[in-house]
Amino acid sequence: MPRNPTIHPTQRVSPEFRRRINDIIEDNELDKYRFAEAVGVSKDVINRACLYGIIPSLQSLIRIADFSDVSLDYLLAKSDDTYFDKSESGATFHDRLPALAAKHGKKYSEISHKMIFPESYFHDWLRTKTLPSLEYLYNIAEYFKVSPDYLLGRTDDDTPQTHEK
Repeated sequence: MPRNPTIHPTQRVSPEFRRRINDIIEDNELDKYRFAEAVGVSKDVINRACLYGIIPSLQSLIRIADFSDVSLDYLLAKSDDTYFDKSESGATFHDRLPALAAKHGKKYSEISHKMIFPESYFHDWLRTKTLPSLEYLYNIAEYFKVSPDYLLGRTDDDTPQTHEK
């Protein structure tokens, strides 16, 4: 099982995401190439997102969301709520994951029984300081009933998110 799953192309393409990214770029009064430079992602990534709605890697999504000061749910058009309360704690995914497991009294072996990936991935992400795929991130956030942004340390609001769409 791959650490970053090979997602079927139809799951990586979102017309809603395409509209959202184009709106964000327009709101920032930049063309897509200047936006890519400002965000710090490749022009090809932004071009594919704008033209086809191809959802980029989690790292690129985080950079876009950070620059735009929006949640991942908003960026991915899973919510229309533009409010985002940026974290001041400096926490990261690698802080939040063990803290949430401890708070809920769960071991990674217990959590992995509810996941679509094995326990070893938890240990690999923490040991190598890497991030899960977008799909795995959403699975973990759903399990703990927090937003993906909280899990990543982008916000300190740990209340469960409700999707408006």
